[in-house]
Amino acid sequence: MESRLYNARYVYFSRLLSILVYPYFFFINIFKKKYSLEELKVKNILVTEYHRIGDVIIIAPILKSIKNKFPNSNLILICNKQVAHLANHLNLADEIIGLEVPWTNWDWSMKKWFLAYSFSKKIRTKKIDLAFDFKGDFRNSWFLWKMNPKISFGYDHTGGGYFFSNPQKMSQKTHQQKRAFNLVKKVGCLNISFKKISFRFNEGSLVVHPGAIDIRRAWPDSHWIQFIKRMVKHHKISVVEVESSKKIIKKLKKESFSLEVFSGDLIEYNEWLKKQKLIVAPDSMAGHLAAFNRIPSISIFGSQDPTLTRPLSVKSMIVAPDQICNHRRDHWRLCAECMSSINVEKVYTRARTFIKNLKNQR
Repeated sequence: MESRLYNARYVYFSRLLSILVYPYFFFINIFKKKYSLEELKVKNILVTEYHRIGDVIIIAPILKSIKNKFPNSNLILICNKQVAHLANHLNLADEIIGLEVPWTNWDWSMKKWFLAYSFSKKIRTKKIDLAFDFKGDFRNSWFLWKMNPKISFGYDHTGGGYFFSNPQKMSQKTHQQKRAFNLVKKVGCLNISFKKISFRFNEGSLVVHPGAIDIRRAWPDSHWIQFIKRMVKHHKISVVEVESSKKIIKKLKKESFSLEVFSGDLIEYNEWLKKQKLIVAPDSMAGHLAAFNRIPSISIFGSQDPTLTRPLSVKSMIVAPDQICNHRRDHWRLCAECMSSINVEKVYTRARTFIKNLKNQR
């Protein structure tokens, strides 16, 4: 399984760019005032996490830890627009700003880059005292630097350590949530783990959420259909309607299978999910939101390493290929063939055993 966070080629060229532009930023930083956390009254704290929905859910305990450490501060979260309303609903921060930054989707539109640059200048007016970026991406680091926080923490894995007042080294073998905590503990934040909280095992549905941001993370439609046909004999099944599940739902309805279909926005989905029994999904937001709500989950992983991004809860199960990936693939980390290699029998058997154990433990 692939245990790296970044493509080696991207890291190489990013670090090269970092070296080339270093003199310019070094010169500017000479004239920037230096601050000490011990002497600074922290009023405004900024956290940037504007990649995917699941990334924001993963750092929910980190945001709570920051707020516990600085209860009188204004905690600002910048996240992608898709999750901003849900983040507000969950009260993840005092102020939540939705933003689409072009590099998260490899968009090279000059207009979008200019809008991002203009946005960073607006954030400067908030006079940020303390800031964190957990990604270790050169572009993220530059963007945070443009917002001019007095004290900042971030990883310099792809270069650009000079964008932070307190750059840190990053382990590529550590779970995403722990990497985030390793930064905030530098300012005295205490670890908060949702894994220590007891799980819910409701009388609701076994939820199937086939959605994945990348097709190479997805389990094949034919596998989902077979899995649902087998599980529906034992449990009430609900399928979440997203773009990638519409064909599955259509085929099952055509064959007159009894299943519930959920359709709604993220906030409605979150409230509905709290009442359900279990969720089965690929490596995606669905598993992380289930963990946040203490709902047991089964996550299907392909060639990517589950130890880096798996849902963290007291009851989460991973199903992965039996063999290390040796396919010819078009992505350095994800593999559609690995996902296809996970047969229905394996997921079905693991799910049945998992549910039996949950019943015995509640």
